[in-house]
Amino acid sequence: MTPRGACPSLAAPMQTGDGLLLRAPAGWWSRAVVLGIADAALRFGNGVVEITARGNLQLRGLRADSAASCAETLLGLGIADAPPIFVSPLAGNDATALADPRDLAQALAKAWPDGLAPKVSVVVDGGGALHLDAMAADIRVQAVGRDAWLLGVDGATAPRWLARVPSADAVARALELLLRLGARRARDLDMQPAIAPPSARAPAEPIGWHLSGALGIAGAFGALEATTLAAFARAVPANATLRPAPGRALLVLGLDAATGAMLRDQAARLGLVIDATDPRRRIAACPGRPACASALATTRDLAEALARAPGLPAGTIHVSGCAKGCAHPARAAITLVGCEGGLGLVRHGTARDPAQEILAPRDVVEILTRSAA
Repeated sequence: MTPRGACPSLAAPMQTGDGLLLRAPAGWWSRAVVLGIADAALRFGNGVVEITARGNLQLRGLRADSAASCAETLLGLGIADAPPIFVSPLAGNDATALADPRDLAQALAKAWPDGLAPKVSVVVDGGGALHLDAMAADIRVQAVGRDAWLLGVDGATAPRWLARVPSADAVARALELLLRLGARRARDLDMQPAIAPPSARAPAEPIGWHLSGALGIAGAFGALEATTLAAFARAVPANATLRPAPGRALLVLGLDAATGAMLRDQAARLGLVIDATDPRRRIAACPGRPACASALATTRDLAEALARAPGLPAGTIHVSGCAKGCAHPARAAITLVGCEGGLGLVRHGTARDPAQEILAPRDVVEILTRSAA
């Protein structure tokens, strides 16, 4: 069982309200592998495949006697636990990227130190269309040229950039920082910025067609019914590659424009998110009750109702089953938090902030649409 403060994995499932949850890192997968994932969700879990905000894979609703079999099945598909090192899902396939981060990330994974805090993570960002500026991490290694990387740590509000290093030194310098972290997180280190930050970039949006020959789609709030995922995967060409992406998306790589348009139509028929302007994309919702033992409220039904409602306040809306705020740790225009007596309303804050008022679930949509009028 996963200890408190750690993350679930294949080797260490986490107990939730609807059973055990397995999490695995993203990979570049064939159609056959994705069909195997969907089958495992149906055979061993609750029939739902989740892609997290960080682009990881989750299967939930597992029992004690099925979790091990599910993990073995995923291992047989080539999916295994790995250190939490994140690269762009378009890495190696994006001509607009400044550098390919994969070799650096693999070298760092091989040298990953023992004894780190359970949630310590590293971003190795080569840039490009799907850069990782929006992903928080304890250590950031960011390309600023073909052989130049910025090394920094994430602070409480913004990264603190410490050095500019060549590729040959990037792994060693990142390992030095990891060893300095030890059992702590980056936000606990007393470090002052040593160099200026890189230039700001336009937000990365995984949904839609990418000039690199990739199509991004998503399930509502990151959840894909296994039967729906299988139906979509069967339409994917055998020579294409699928990869979960940060932002709860799924990319199909290696497409021409005509095949991408065909897959986009298939995704639309299946009720998947195919457009970045889809109202469901600006609503973050955790599984809530009964899936999560910590949740004090149902979330997905309310999120669906909010997505259909006209005239909601602008910005991100976060529906959280409890104050942990797992689906969207950052600030949101509107945050609704499960609590005793209903849903706490937080404006321009996080799920951990004090609620300005407590709403009955049945009144949420009406109150939010009226306040935005």
